[in-house]
Amino acid sequence: MSWQWESMAAEAVLRHGGPADARALLPLFLSAPAAHEALVPVFARHGERRLAESLLEATIDGGRLRDGVPSGVLHAVGRLGYAPAASLLWDHLDGSHYVSRDACLGLLHLPCDELRGVIAEALEKHEGSALFPEFLPVLAPKTNDPAWLDRLVAWGENHASVDCNGGLILGISLHGDRARAAFARLLWNDRWEACGTSTGSALWTYAGTRVLGLGLPQLYADSRARLHADADPDVQRDALRSFITLLRLRCADVWTGVASAETRAESLDTLYSVLFSPTPDGRDTLTELADRVFGSADPLSDEVRHLEDTLRAAAMHEWSFRAATSR
Repeated sequence: MSWQWESMAAEAVLRHGGPADARALLPLFLSAPAAHEALVPVFARHGERRLAESLLEATIDGGRLRDGVPSGVLHAVGRLGYAPAASLLWDHLDGSHYVSRDACLGLLHLPCDELRGVIAEALEKHEGSALFPEFLPVLAPKTNDPAWLDRLVAWGENHASVDCNGGLILGISLHGDRARAAFARLLWNDRWEACGTSTGSALWTYAGTRVLGLGLPQLYADSRARLHADADPDVQRDALRSFITLLRLRCADVWTGVASAETRAESLDTLYSVLFSPTPDGRDTLTELADRVFGSADPLSDEVRHLEDTLRAAAMHEWSFRAATSR
């Protein structure tokens, strides 16, 4: 298969496969890990402890990933709950951005009791820095110190570069219900650029909304409330642009790799109805709202029309799939 076709096939297995698929694909991956990186999320979602052991045995040499092995393997073995790998994952936090990211995302899924102290020390070492290992803050809840919620918020609001705050955003959401108010504030705060696509923060903001159970209908209501509460055109554009980014990620059904973000989302037909169906009170659809805020000729208004078509097609597919699999 070409890389493009394998990537699409892997995504289909990621969405609809199971443990048997992960076991069947493991030999292919191990034959040439760099060429089959698209398979790693399949292992992370559908693998089992024995597969995690096999992955580590084949890809680690002297306590480090072998050359050419995708760093996502670190994420996968952690997500599979393979606790013996915790120290090894921690030792990879001194690697490149992607290695460090995947090690942190792997540790996120492990108890980390023996690492509690060193995690706290590392956070304190970097706290207040503009640039730091970006995903280290997702491990703040592992310290069992509730004060880290406010400390992460202050870090992001006062010091962190927007190029380096994806982990802060996700780390805040991982503090659970008591983080909802803080997360809602940062979501619409331009200082955070939480839905920035160039910095990569948007994906982790989207993951955070899923962790906290903030559905898109609720977020759409929040963004509309901001449009009505603030007449500043820049504020209105920022709020609507942020929502459109989250909608784009939902339509793509992106893989975040965060298990707690995989709560069942609202159905696509429900979402389509909320955003694009006419309402009895004559309220603007998202398409009409975008035309009003951005202007009908703006690229973002064009994107909303494209998302409307995409969401409608996806909702039809979702309905057909439900009907076919319920027989």
